[in-house]
Amino acid sequence: MSQKIILSVFFLLLSGTSYGSTNPILEAGINAFQQGKYDDAKQSFTNLMADPKWKFAALYNLGNTAVRQNHLGEGLGYYIRAQHQNPHDRDTQDNIKYVLSALGGRRLVTAPSNFDIFRKEVLGRFTFTESLAMTFIFSIFFLIGTRRFVVARRNESATAPSSGLVFSFIFLVLFSGLSLLKLIDTYSERGIVITDHVDLRSGPGETNASMMVVPEGSEMVIHDTDHDWVQVNAVGGGLLGWIPRTSLMAISGGGPF
Repeated sequence: MSQKIILSVFFLLLSGTSYGSTNPILEAGINAFQQGKYDDAKQSFTNLMADPKWKFAALYNLGNTAVRQNHLGEGLGYYIRAQHQNPHDRDTQDNIKYVLSALGGRRLVTAPSNFDIFRKEVLGRFTFTESLAMTFIFSIFFLIGTRRFVVARRNESATAPSSGLVFSFIFLVLFSGLSLLKLIDTYSERGIVITDHVDLRSGPGETNASMMVVPEGSEMVIHDTDHDWVQVNAVGGGLLGWIPRTSLMAISGGGPF
C-alpha cells in the first residue's frame, strides 16, 4: 500500500507503509503537512499526481490536507477520486463517511436513482481494469470450452454444451456488460461543490436569476459548459441550472475538466 496519511474521526496521523520504495515528493508533502504548512503540502501532493504509480497516494493526501484546512467539499472530492483509483481501500471509505457526516445538512440530498444505487453498490466496488481482466479470463475459458465442445460434436461424443461452457458464457456476458457500464460511468461527468454554497442560476452569468442555493459537498451531474460556467443538476435529479466552474471539482469524466 502506498504511503499515506490516514484520517480518523478525531485526528490525522501518518502511516509508514509503502510499495517498498520512497518518493521524495511524497515525503516533502508529508513533512510539510506535519509542520502545518498545508499550502506547501497541497502543492507537493499535486505535483505527485504526475506519476501514475503515486496518484492514489496523492489524491488521498490532498483529501486529508483539504479536510485539515476545513475545506470539506474539496476533501470529499479528492477522496472520491482516490476511491476510483482504489475502491478496496478501507481508509478511503472511512474518510468519505467521516466527511459526509461532518458536512451533515449542508449537502443537497436528493433521492438516488436506481442507476445511482447500482453505481454505488456494484460499479463502485471494482475498477475498470479489474472488470476487463475478468472479462479476459472468462473469454479464455469460453474459447477453450467452445473448442472442446466442437471437437466432441465432431466425434459425436457430445450433443449439448457442458455446464462449464454455459457458466463461462454467462460470466463472460456479465463481466463484458459490467466493463461497458464501468467505462460509461467513468466518462460520465460529475462534480462536487467545493464552496460553502453556490447559487444555481437559470443561465450562465451572475445576472441570471438564482433558482436555489446548492450547499458544499453536493454531488452534481455536469451537462454543459459556457466559458466559466457549468450546467448541472443534482445526482438523482432536480433543477437544471448553472454554477461557476470554480465552485465545482470534477470527480469523474473528461471534457473541459
